[in-house]
Amino acid sequence: MTTTSKLAASVGGRKEVLTLELAGKIVRLIERMPDAGIPVTWDNVVLHVKRQFKKELRRNVLSQKEWDGRKLLTEAYQEAKNVEKRLQKQEAPKYANSSRAVLRKRIEQLEAKVLALQEELEKSRLNQLSKLDLFRATRMDLRQLRDDEHGGKGE
Repeated sequence: MTTTSKLAASVGGRKEVLTLELAGKIVRLIERMPDAGIPVTWDNVVLHVKRQFKKELRRNVLSQKEWDGRKLLTEAYQEAKNVEKRLQKQEAPKYANSSRAVLRKRIEQLEAKVLALQEELEKSRLNQLSKLDLFRATRMDLRQLRDDEHGGKGE
């Protein structure tokens, strides 16, 4: 028997439920919560631990348990909270605090840009179609057409 097993054998009471191995699994569960779109709260952590590991652990136990002087679950919870906040900021509308007049002006500018690009695209299409019609009407060699398009370069 090792010293830890002697100590465990001599100490009565209940077997430890929240082991370091289980804590590692819970840490991974907490780290995945923001990516899965699950709000990071202690209630959700308790609920998911109960569902996934079939262990009835309360917030106090999860947040206060230490291994080598570190509260692993609390650290993972805080990190997940930070990730959740960053994701919310990224997904927030870019112009959320702008006035309506500024937003309307921006919309008008973008609509004008879209119209200009559509006109340019239409001109380009007409140019390509006219070249295609010209090619169909004449008996031109494809290599010659390619050379004309690429500035006289051969292969």
